[in-house]
Parts: sequence; structure tokens; C-alpha cells
Amino acid sequence: MEPERSLRLSIWEGVLSALFLYWSTGVLLTGYALALGASPQALALLGALPFLAQVLAPLALFLRGSRKALVVRLNLISRALFLPALLAPFLPEGLRVPGLLLFAGASQLLAAPVGVLWLSWMADLVPPERRGRYFGLRNALLGLVGTLGNLLGGLVADALPPPTGYQAVLLLGVGVGLLSVLVLRLQEEPPQAPAPPPREALWAALQDGAYRGYLSLVFLWYGAVMVGGPYVVPYFVRVGGFSMAEVGLWTLISAISGLLFGPLWGRLGDQRGHGVVLFRAGLVAALMPLLWLGGSEAFPWPLWLSAVADALAWSGLGTALVNAALAQAPKAARNGYLALFWLAQGLGGIAGSLLAGGAASLGLGPSPYHLPLLLSLGLRLLVALRFHSASAPLDRTS
Repeated sequence: MEPERSLRLSIWEGVLSALFLYWSTGVLLTGYALALGASPQALALLGALPFLAQVLAPLALFLRGSRKALVVRLNLISRALFLPALLAPFLPEGLRVPGLLLFAGASQLLAAPVGVLWLSWMADLVPPERRGRYFGLRNALLGLVGTLGNLLGGLVADALPPPTGYQAVLLLGVGVGLLSVLVLRLQEEPPQAPAPPPREALWAALQDGAYRGYLSLVFLWYGAVMVGGPYVVPYFVRVGGFSMAEVGLWTLISAISGLLFGPLWGRLGDQRGHGVVLFRAGLVAALMPLLWLGGSEAFPWPLWLSAVADALAWSGLGTALVNAALAQAPKAARNGYLALFWLAQGLGGIAGSLLAGGAASLGLGPSPYHLPLLLSLGLRLLVALRFHSASAPLDRTS
């Protein structure tokens, strides 16, 4: 029965977690912040919060005990901490956005070690030869479900006066997030190999020259993405004239497309290596800002076309980035490798968000969002070309 039963449960757990994440940290949280009067700099900081949390991922190495028990407890507390964010509109005007950032940040920082612990747990559950296909299908399904939730959330946000609609969606998101913790408890945790001391695990990863090169690419990639990332939704709303329901429809088109592309990328990764997927999907993601910058309220079709490009890019990148890290990580020191992977993501995202805020504050271009998106395009392209030269080392198995 195992691991098949737990792998099926993981998909159901992921569905509930995806709804929580989409309703509490994505498009709708950005809309909530806009309704509270967030500035471009505040939006950049909001977009940086998940990456700031990832900087604390190495704390997972210092936690002892069952990975399953730790993931359950951290998810339970961190998701419940989002409840105070519902009260942000009742604060004095000058404290509403800072209050939202405080509550959202506290939740995400507390959940920082979860990524390392959960991925280590799942790496023991999923046979290595199936990782590309399993995670490709799981990620595509979760993207579709989360996007349907985005569409529903957008309809609610548009139907009710702001920010009431966003508060309702966030409350529902916390509810399903807590329900997902119950499903987590039903999954099996395979026996864990004895872990080396945290310093030894980190040192083993740092001494691996090929892996250090990979971490530099991860840092540069997420930095390039986040130069424009915080401003995609505001660009759609303020320049493209999208309502939140239309933003939800855009993400639905992307998710349905990802359901097709995700398993195809996963199969390619299993057969030809995850480095090949990184280069090809990264090239699509690098060129995607051209579609955003080419769209406007009077000429919206490039924005809608970018939904398919987004699915084509990230249904491959999301799975391949993680699997390339797992392929290089020896089992004995896996958590050290994964901790540095999340750390590289977090530092890259923070650096990109800081650059995004600085570029937006210059006031150049038709809107504050044009220059960051243009910079992101150029930086993404440079890193995607480096993925090509590094594709063979990325598929080394330790």
C-alpha cells in the first residue's frame, strides 16, 4: 500500500495547501494590499516576504525529531497567524499596510523551515526515477486548483466592497490551510537516515563546487525574476485594465495549460535530465515580459497570450529547479543541500525585490512598472543562457 497511499494523500493535501497559498500569499494578497493603499515599494516588500522567509530555511537543520511532526506543527501555527491580517483595515490609516506586512511576514517566517523538512520527507517517499513525472503532475494539478480558487476569490473580491471581499477570501484560505494539516498527519514518514550535525551538512554542500555553481544560478535566476515579479499583477490592473476576476481568469488559463505542459516537462526531465528542462523553460520565462510590455488596456491580447507562456515556463521550471537540487544531493547530507537551495532562492528574491523597488521609484516610463519589467527581461535572458552551459553538471547524481 505504501508509498502509493501516501503519494495520493500528498496530492489531496497539496490541493488544500494550494488554496491557502493562493489566497494568502499571491494575487489576492496583492489586491488586498492595493485596497489598503500600498505603495510600489510596499508591494515590492510584500513580494519579497516569501524569499525573506527562505533565508531562514537552514534553521531546519537545527530542529530535531520527526520531519512529519515538525511540518504539521509549523504549518498549524503559521497558518493560524494569518488571522490577524484580517484586522488590518481596522487599524489607523498609516498602520494598515505595515500591519498587513507584519502579520503576513510573521506567518511566512515561522514556516521557513517547512520547505526543507517537507522536501526531505517527500524525497524518501517518491522513487528517484519517478520524481519528474510525480512532481510535474502534482504541481500542475495544484496550479489548476489554486487558480480556480484565484478565479473564485477574484469574483468575491470584485463583488464585495474593498477590502471586505479580500478579508472573506483570506478567512476561507486559513480554514482550508488548517484542514490540509489534518491530511498531512495521515501520510507515512519513511525512516530517516541519521543526519550529520548541521555544520557538517552545510559544509558538505559548500565544498561541492558543482553545487555551488548551481546555487549561484538559483540566486541569479530568482533575483532576475523578482526585479519584475512584484509588479506583474499591478501592471495588469493599472495598465492592462484588468479586474481581479480577469486576473483570476488569466491564472486559470495558465493553470489549465500547465496541466498539459507539466507532465510533459516531467517526462523530459526523467529521460534527458533536468538541466535540459531548465534551459528550455527558462528561455520561455526570460522572453515572457515582452508580452507584458506589449499589452495595454487598448491592446490586451499579448497579456492573455502570456498566460500560456507562463504555464509553459513555470510548469517546467518549478519542478526542474527542485529536482536538479535533489539529483546532486547525497542522501546523508540532503538537508544541508536543500537548506542552501532555499537560502539561494530567498537571497536572490530579496535582492531582486530591492532592485525592483529602486527601479520603480525612479519614475521612468509610462508607469512605475515598465522599467522593472524591462530590467527583469534582460536579466532573465542572461541567466537562462547560463542554464544552457550548466545543463550537464546539473544532472549529476551523487
